[in-house]
Amino acid sequence: MGASWNELRRVCQLPVRAGNDVAGLLFGDHASLVITKVFVDLNLSPNYASVGFLVAGLLGAGLQVGTGACALAGAVLLVLYYVLDCVDGEVARWQKVVNVHWGYFDYLFHMLIKPLAFFGIGLGCHLAGDTTWPLVAAFAAAVSTLWRKILIEIPGILFLKDVLRKGTAQRLADASPNATSSPMPSSGGKAPEPFRLRADLVTLRAILTNFDVGLLFLTVASALDVAFDAPNFGPLGTHSFRALWLAYYGALLPLDFLDYLVTYLRKRHFSTEMTRLLSAAHDFRAEEREQR
Repeated sequence: MGASWNELRRVCQLPVRAGNDVAGLLFGDHASLVITKVFVDLNLSPNYASVGFLVAGLLGAGLQVGTGACALAGAVLLVLYYVLDCVDGEVARWQKVVNVHWGYFDYLFHMLIKPLAFFGIGLGCHLAGDTTWPLVAAFAAAVSTLWRKILIEIPGILFLKDVLRKGTAQRLADASPNATSSPMPSSGGKAPEPFRLRADLVTLRAILTNFDVGLLFLTVASALDVAFDAPNFGPLGTHSFRALWLAYYGALLPLDFLDYLVTYLRKRHFSTEMTRLLSAAHDFRAEEREQR
């Protein structure tokens, strides 16, 4: 008899629930657990899911160059790409497997698939007879997505490179007159609050700007293109719901990124996150400097 559903949720999902995003809370956890149970019952390696989500993502992005049923199949594969990305982590937690190398590849896969998906859609809409604007929209959406992820990850990347490898933090702790034997993070070093689904503007914005939720909308748009022949959206000069999807993300994601960048700088996110990481890892207190 295989693992129970409750046990799978407790072991595979609850430990990381606080870090879940809107896509995971809305549908990722529910869709992935079905496949995770198959992996666990058959004792399959999580590496199969990692390879699977790369293949599904590449095929899905490639099929977006086509139209009609081809594009719809690509959209479904892109949703599967996201679900399998959830599965590999869940199976790894069940099997108590920690593989830094696969974590590295997992990160690269995301940096590859997301822009390829936008460019595949842009090229497909362009070749279908639309104007050149889908290529511009695809470029804007892809660059915005990549740079937003880079901004989020920079503190952790520098922490691993310059602190853990070189031992900088330990030397700072030894030399600091405020060094202490117990963790004393500064007030700015608190861990970020977990995301929660609520009926508010924060949740709405997360839904409307999240790439993985957007893949569900892409599937719907591709299905509408199959069901309706050449709808006309007037000023956009397009005859495709998928192109309308791309126009939306091509316009919204750059604006979302600029807003995130302003907030990132104004709230000193980099300094706050580095302080939190250093405090948690090396038991030292980072004193906040006075703002001038």
